[in-house]
This record gives sequence, structure tokens and C-alpha cells, in this order.
Amino acid sequence: METTKTKTETFVCATYIRTTPEKLWEALTNGDFSVKYWMGFRVEIEQKVGGKLRLLPPKGLERYGDHAGEVLVCEPARKLVYTWNMKDKEPPEVTKKRQSLSRVTYEITPAGPVVKFRLIHENLLPEDIEKDPNTFRGINNGWPAVISSLKSLLETGEAITHSPC
Repeated sequence: METTKTKTETFVCATYIRTTPEKLWEALTNGDFSVKYWMGFRVEIEQKVGGKLRLLPPKGLERYGDHAGEVLVCEPARKLVYTWNMKDKEPPEVTKKRQSLSRVTYEITPAGPVVKFRLIHENLLPEDIEKDPNTFRGINNGWPAVISSLKSLLETGEAITHSPC
């Protein structure tokens, strides 16, 4: 039996945020904070390797979550890596193509008075990338909206308000 390897893609986004590594880590891992910048989604995470990560949607948007995953690397205020599970939220024909879960990495690097925040989302299918730039659907449209809102909240105290999809 011959196995065909599905072509995968990687999405990378980096920005500089006027904050500390500790405050950024807290924002990324605290559910009460995440609902403010992540369009109402709540992060729940067991901060240990093998811990569970959930991204719970706000009421009325259950069709967009829960992106349950597992923590692969947990280095507080430095690095977080977790799996991203979309299998229950995507069409069955896309699920058949997915050979393994995608993986999200947050890298936090002090850079003087700011922090460099780098997000890497790997093992994506072409279907995970949205061609229409005027929506929040797709990894390529969703992550920049979330990161921009996070940056604004940490720097000004106000998140950018977006309506999901």
C-alpha cells in the first residue's frame, strides 16, 4: 500500500509589543484575559507538558470551537507549543486529508523595552488558508486579528473589537 504525503503549509506572524515577557505570558494563558482580545474565546490551559489546552467559544459561536489540544512545550514567559485540533469543525473531506494535528508555537523574546512575539502555526493544509482577505476565516486572517487585538490590549488597555467570521 502506497502512502501519499499531503502538502502542508506554515503560517508565521511576528510583532513587537511594549510589555514584559511575564505579562505577555499571562495574557496568552489566562482565560479571563483571552476573552478580551480573542473575540470572546476563552483559553484554558494546564501549564505543563502533556497538559490540556482548550479554546472555548463564546455563547452563540460554538461552531468555531473548541480547538482542544495538548501542550508539547511549556517554558513560562519564553515558549509555548501545543497541538491545534480542527477535526470536529471542518468538512469530512478536509479531515480525511489531515495526517496529523497542526501545531502552534508562541515564542517570547525580550528586546529591550519591548517583547518580540512570534507565532508559528505548522502542519496546515491549503484549506486552512483563506483566499478572501476580508474575513477572519482562515489561519492567515484569524491569527493577525487576534495578535493585533492582544498587542493593543497590552499597550493601551483596550482590545480591538472584531466579530468572528
